[in-house]
Amino acid sequence: RLVRSGRRLAPQDSTPGDQAARDRSAAALDDNLFVQAGAGTGKTTSLIDRMVALVVDDGVAIEGIAAITFTERAAAELGDRFRRALDDITRDDTDAQRRSRAEAALNDVDLASLSTVHGFARRLLVEYPLEAGLPPGFDLLDEVASQLAFAERWDELQEVLLADDDLARTILLANGLGITMDHLRDMARILDDRWDLLAPDTTGPGPDDVELDATSLLDLLDAVLRLDRNDIEADDRLRLRLARIGAARDAIAGAHDEASVARVLASGDRRDSLKVSGTGTIKVWGERKAEILSAANAAMAEWKARHAAVVDAVLRRLVAELGLATLRAAEDRRRLGFLTFHDVLVCARNLLTDPVVGSGLRDALHVRFHHLLLDEFQDTDPVQLELALLLTDPAADPSCQLDGFAPGPGSLFLVGDPKQSIYRFRRADIALYLDARRSLPTDDVALTDNFRTTTPIIDWINAVFGELIGSGADGSRHEDRSRLMQPAYVPLIGRRPAASNGPSVTILGRTAHGKDVKADELQRREATEVATAITAAVADGWSVEERNGTTRPCRFGDVAILLPGRNSLHTLEEALEEAGIPYRAESSSLLFATPQVRDLLMVLRAIDDPTDDLAVVSALRTPYLGCGDDDLARWRVHHGGTWNHQAPQPDGDESVDAVASGLAWLGEMHLRRHLLGPSGLLEQLVVDRRVLEVSVGEDRPRDAWRRVRLLADRARAYGDAGGGSLRGFIN
Repeated sequence: RLVRSGRRLAPQDSTPGDQAARDRSAAALDDNLFVQAGAGTGKTTSLIDRMVALVVDDGVAIEGIAAITFTERAAAELGDRFRRALDDITRDDTDAQRRSRAEAALNDVDLASLSTVHGFARRLLVEYPLEAGLPPGFDLLDEVASQLAFAERWDELQEVLLADDDLARTILLANGLGITMDHLRDMARILDDRWDLLAPDTTGPGPDDVELDATSLLDLLDAVLRLDRNDIEADDRLRLRLARIGAARDAIAGAHDEASVARVLASGDRRDSLKVSGTGTIKVWGERKAEILSAANAAMAEWKARHAAVVDAVLRRLVAELGLATLRAAEDRRRLGFLTFHDVLVCARNLLTDPVVGSGLRDALHVRFHHLLLDEFQDTDPVQLELALLLTDPAADPSCQLDGFAPGPGSLFLVGDPKQSIYRFRRADIALYLDARRSLPTDDVALTDNFRTTTPIIDWINAVFGELIGSGADGSRHEDRSRLMQPAYVPLIGRRPAASNGPSVTILGRTAHGKDVKADELQRREATEVATAITAAVADGWSVEERNGTTRPCRFGDVAILLPGRNSLHTLEEALEEAGIPYRAESSSLLFATPQVRDLLMVLRAIDDPTDDLAVVSALRTPYLGCGDDDLARWRVHHGGTWNHQAPQPDGDESVDAVASGLAWLGEMHLRRHLLGPSGLLEQLVVDRRVLEVSVGEDRPRDAWRRVRLLADRARAYGDAGGGSLRGFIN
């Protein structure tokens, strides 16, 4: 609860220091502010306070504010809470002018730009499509549609790469080095997500003139082998190592083409045979050992240099080709008006930096959106920050660095917590956060009061992470700019009292299990400890606080278990089931790892391809077609049946009815697959093969039904995005 008095804003239970911070956050409207908020301190509340203060205190028109947050859900919540805050003022505030301004803002609240950064960028492009080089009415592809479009582009590009005679040597060398088309697909996807970083004038054909003449390497290997001594026992460790070196030498000499030479050079086992240190003794080998070591090191250096040279040449050429194809694809999307989420950001940035129209647009937009508020700043990538700076400082040179921007007074309000940065894979860079904090002319405000977590937990967190993280960085970077500095730890202040029953913090695994415990046994013990702790929490009635402030004993549904990966999930499930603890695995990434969904996809794969014997047999063995191995053996061995459900089948008897009827159903679905599409086919599978009814026999049927629903949702999204192929959906 916040108590407002004029332009002051203070939580009832805040400390004087934190009250001052909140006062500045909402009331210092003539300052650009950088609010660093700790976990549980209310970043969104700070943003709403700023918006309300701008509207009701300074009389800023609501359409002159742009509030940008990270997700659609957060944007919707922001808008809802902003409306409620204005409504509270119209009903409760004693200042007539503030009430009047709040009423006017409520009437015009739909004019406010409260959206994600992608939504804001799209709004700019919708208003200025021709200036951005886009067709009016362009489309924004959702995630599924973007994936399908990439898959289609990759199929076409793969054919081009394999059919280009000029690339034949490069492709063959890449194959020898272990670089597959799957690797190139992954590389193409990464470039596709970062196409704005590719410069057209630097992505020409890379060097492909590397020589794979291994003569010098063979000479060095021969020099090592000449130092062998036949008078030493053959089982001597150094002699055994020299024999391996000889095998590596013969492999290179016997390579019949360049790709074969590259394959040997890429072999780690062959190269590691040159590591002779630690083998042989001076007592046996005398000075010859040092000579062998020197010669082997020289051969190793030559081996690595040859390998690195061919890898460098191949990757430069492939990246160049993929880069050019990526830029062509981005240009085609812009020209045709089918943009991805990343395209929208880059096109908006390019619009504002255009040498012809950019300056005028920046001036016009700055007058229109004079106040820009950016939430979750720790997850902002460089393009998003550039958009914000171009709007708040339209006079700056678009090519300047961070310290070259000087946003107008009160025009920029950034809120974030560097310790909550989790989107580095989307180019969010904590170093960017630190650089912005150091370089931009903003006043820092720290929010440290935590209203979510009890005081004993906050004290424990401060003690542990204050020690682990420490003072962190001063905003500078390492000399190696690829290494990012750790932001300093800022202690939090707890505002909730301790729970009445149960420990505040419980640490599992404090007792070492010993070095002799194997990984699977360690996982089992850890899972057992987790189950024991949950059982204790429920049995002992640890306190859980409701939203209305009342407390009650802990229930199983109050517990969440967070896993770093799927490897330990099965062991944990066994421990929970053994302890009688009901649970539910909640993760979309786990969906396709469950046996149920794998069975459903296997049935779809069998429908799609009648010649895939493995898929058909596996589908027949699923619970949905219900054939046992004895059924399959009788069908194949005693009746001479085939697995191809489109081929003529022999006459059988009731002992093979399950197989015959299953194949007949698969054959019928195969003929209807184009008519039904993946979504309709999956629906038919669920109905005809009693998928939901079969799940009743499982321990947690509701989880099984939920998985079926999620898979059906994926199938519908695939169809809505224009995907029609059953095989494409399965893949």
